[in-house]
Amino acid sequence: MEPGVVWLSISFGLHIVLVNLGVGISIVAPILRVLAYKRDSENLEREAYRLTRFYAATYAIGGVFGTAFTVYLFSYYPSFTALLGRIALYNYALAIMALVAHFLSLTLFYYGWKRLSQGIHMLAGVSLAGSALLIVLGFRSVFAQLSSPVGVDLDAGVVVNPLEAVLGNPLLPPLYIKSVAAGVTATLVAIAGWHAFRGEEELAAMYIRPALVGLFIVFLTGLWYGYELRIAEYKFNNIFGGLGIGGEPSLDLSWLLLAKIGLWLVQLAAMVTALVRGIEASRSLLVAAAISALLAVPAGEYLNAYSQYPYFIPPDEANSEGNLLPVLSLLSENANTRSTILQAITITFTTILLLAAAVYIYITMIKKNNANME
Repeated sequence: MEPGVVWLSISFGLHIVLVNLGVGISIVAPILRVLAYKRDSENLEREAYRLTRFYAATYAIGGVFGTAFTVYLFSYYPSFTALLGRIALYNYALAIMALVAHFLSLTLFYYGWKRLSQGIHMLAGVSLAGSALLIVLGFRSVFAQLSSPVGVDLDAGVVVNPLEAVLGNPLLPPLYIKSVAAGVTATLVAIAGWHAFRGEEELAAMYIRPALVGLFIVFLTGLWYGYELRIAEYKFNNIFGGLGIGGEPSLDLSWLLLAKIGLWLVQLAAMVTALVRGIEASRSLLVAAAISALLAVPAGEYLNAYSQYPYFIPPDEANSEGNLLPVLSLLSENANTRSTILQAITITFTTILLLAAAVYIYITMIKKNNANME
């Protein structure tokens, strides 16, 4: 496999796990904060604060790997990046504006704890959740465009209808709703598993029913997205063709789809078992579900991305030869990226970055300390 594909996969895989947890926490923590206020519950407020603290502590790590992804995209595929900037500029503009609002909201929500009035602090929570939803909308509109572009002239590399390019893609609604549901659900399952592992049964139980609802929403929106993917025949065949649905795949990824379904079933089984038998009797299964939830996130992203390999934008019926534009092929790498010295440097510093991130998470989130909400 091409070095560019490998490094993009590593960087983006780590980034997307943290992003999904961030989206989930951005929605769950403000809800818990409101419930804590209405019920005058110190336990709920402490839980909301811990979740926000985790997100604040890991926000930069997710951003670093997201930046690494972008940098690699620039250096490995400069021609494609130039084209992407022309056909998805409005999509990225929405995402970037939402990112700025999100960073400010997170800062206000986290550092404003016990410092701001109840109303202002909860308003910051609303802004945190709203900006997270807009970030997902912006970036998912980019992915929808890469699957089946609308509102753009690919030959000229220009947007002819900005509104259609950002919000008019038929793949966007199912992809967007599924992405939000998957992020929130993965977060709920992961938190439930973490509390079960720590023996905090009451807190773990609080997440079981919402996680079950989320899992069913993910399932239904997954079916919806799969149905709509028929307009991107190349992707559809690569995902479903190996199961006898659709045409012959160019790259059979049905095994990855089945693996993702298996991870979903582990989570479903754990939530149902915990609901029926209780947290203590389901502790090991809940921990396994948490791991499955975190693995399912990159599995889904890789399935969606690799299903159009080796193209950034898959060929359509109007281009049966599969060569939409030369710069859109993952096989058209910058020749310099195959340098042994460059690869050695990349491996070395990626390893250092991973170790630094692990130590940082341990010190800030796992090592026992006396942090409070002051």
